Amino acid sequence: MLISRRLQNRKRHLSALQSELTVVGRTLAHYRVTALIGAGGMGEVYRAIDSKLGREVALKVLPAGVANDPERLARFHREARAVAAINHPHIVTIHSVEEADGVHFLTMELMDGRVLARGIPPSGLPIDRVVAIGIDIADALSAAHEKGIVHRDLKPGNVMVTADGRAKVLDFGVAKFGDQHAPDEPDLATTFQTHAGVVTGTLSYMSPEQIAGRPVDCRADIFSLGVILYEMAGGHRPFHGTSSAELAAAILRDTPEPICQVRADLPQSLWRVIERCLEKSAADRFASSREVGERLRALATEPPRATVASQPGAVAEPGSGAADEGFWIAVLPFRYADPNAGLAVLAEGLSEEIVTGLSRFSYLRVISHGTALRQASEQTDVRTVGEQLGARYVMEGSLRHAATRIRVAVQLVDAVSGAHLWAETYERPFDADATFALQDDLVPRIVSTVADPFGVLPHTMREALRRKAPDQLSPYEAVLRSIGYAARQTPEEHAEVRAGLERAVLTAPDYADAWAMLSVVYTGEYASGHNARPDPLSRALDAARRAVAAAPADHFAHQALAQTLFFRRELQSFRVAAERAVELNPMDGCTKAFMGILMAFAGDWERGCATAEQGMRLNPNYPGWYRLAGFHNAYRKRDYRAALDMALRVNVPGLFHTHAALAAAHGQLGESAEAARAVRDLLALKPDFARHARDLYAHWLGPGDLVEHLVEGLNKAGLDIPPLDG
Repeated sequence: MLISRRLQNRKRHLSALQSELTVVGRTLAHYRVTALIGAGGMGEVYRAIDSKLGREVALKVLPAGVANDPERLARFHREARAVAAINHPHIVTIHSVEEADGVHFLTMELMDGRVLARGIPPSGLPIDRVVAIGIDIADALSAAHEKGIVHRDLKPGNVMVTADGRAKVLDFGVAKFGDQHAPDEPDLATTFQTHAGVVTGTLSYMSPEQIAGRPVDCRADIFSLGVILYEMAGGHRPFHGTSSAELAAAILRDTPEPICQVRADLPQSLWRVIERCLEKSAADRFASSREVGERLRALATEPPRATVASQPGAVAEPGSGAADEGFWIAVLPFRYADPNAGLAVLAEGLSEEIVTGLSRFSYLRVISHGTALRQASEQTDVRTVGEQLGARYVMEGSLRHAATRIRVAVQLVDAVSGAHLWAETYERPFDADATFALQDDLVPRIVSTVADPFGVLPHTMREALRRKAPDQLSPYEAVLRSIGYAARQTPEEHAEVRAGLERAVLTAPDYADAWAMLSVVYTGEYASGHNARPDPLSRALDAARRAVAAAPADHFAHQALAQTLFFRRELQSFRVAAERAVELNPMDGCTKAFMGILMAFAGDWERGCATAEQGMRLNPNYPGWYRLAGFHNAYRKRDYRAALDMALRVNVPGLFHTHAALAAAHGQLGESAEAARAVRDLLALKPDFARHARDLYAHWLGPGDLVEHLVEGLNKAGLDIPPLDG
């Protein structure tokens, strides 16, 4: 059999070479043929240049067996026109069916990528890629089936995965795209024909009804999709045989081994989808490929069974795995009406750089710019675009130009409800020669306002999860639930997020963001005294180091490490980690502000306060406690009026530090009534504050004169804090 395979492959090669010699270099109509791409039983595919439109296309030349048979040629033309009528992003586009100099051919879009058959490793693809490619194929089938077209030869060799990760289905009932099966596959897994010119397919991917020669409908393609999903997940096909007869019998008779039994990270729900696609009876399969796509999309909302690795800087495709949790964001191209070339450059730069900026936040799932661009060109309604992309949140913007000024309007929309979550307008001078400077000004502000822990997106996602109990959260949801918890620094909030994160790292032990947030929460036991357990800083340091090890380029992991080192008073190492955190993501206003506060409290007051101010300028919706660095700086300089102004601007009623700052400033200013009210509010939140005041301050400021200076102000406010020797 091996010798036979080699002889047949040799024949194909010689045939392709002969065709190449006779076609390459020729001009057919207005297409100049430049190279052979692929060859198979139903024709050769060439790269060609369309001289009329000045673009490259793929040109499929039909074999003589089809071109010389009027009935088969007429059928081919009918099917080609039907497929050409389908306009879908996951189906290869057929431009035309033509004839020139006696050669019959069709023209198609030329794609940059590789066939799926060549990209499936023996261990299978990552689950997120299995789901994403499966969704693309299901969507393509759905578009074809709605027009009455059944593929009948769906296989990995007829699925192209483009350079940007999309799957495109080839040859809907028209012809094969060359012999694209893996080189070690037996010939029995290539072409199998029951009635010449009627049913043609590849045996390994055929449905039972195709093998039996019975009429087929869309459910035959669903069976083939099930075989592809199985192969992508497990690295091998579900049915086996040493001959065509044995393989056909296996498809008709055998139940495939459940992939989930040999691949521990495969979700049971994915196996159930595959299993139903592979039902022997068409009536027992999914009724439509649209339903298959919906089931696969639903997998994106399920908790991952195994690890979820944080990938800072990654821009992904929607629907790519169980870790997505449905919180995808897409950035549409910025719109503009003015034909000014400078506006086009600015619009493109803004949308691209915002995507890049958002991708720096490892807890966000950002759809690639190219994917959003393609869908936006086909749809105008934000909710429709969101549905097509699988995006829960969609950002869009517009540019308006008048004389020397430009107005940039940006908004963020919940594509499911249609609700506007945020909108802002920025007006700036416009000079086309200073486009990059304008982008450098606007992009960090937009990105931080939307994405940092106190931004619009984390707040919206966190609130969507607030009703879930900690033990019901997936690891990713536990991280989203905990981000920005400092806005509600209460023992109850601390206990909830800690429980969710501790469960998350058990479920996903390599998830960097979960370890980083857990480190932050553990330091909260030390810094604020919430739900304290033994040795919180050692636990925090271990969690931070795990986060950095799992994601060395994640700024959030380095921020957690810096915070822990600060509280351990390892200040030299703290400064290195803090600088690294800011460097890795200069668009995170929260990181900048918090690292600035800690720098100031570590003794570098001027630089720390300036860094904190930079963070506040990035996201105008910052929490008031960012002002605590400014308060302490003014207070240590004995500028109590400026310190009071800062304390009033902190304005976080549930944070006991707010009332302590007000009490100390009012006390030093001799404003007894205001001071007494601040002390009352402080003790309502933390009744034992007087007993622990020095320790709580020392955790942040270290031992020294500033702690005693603050104690002095509190005593003047009427809070009885015993002296050091008492």
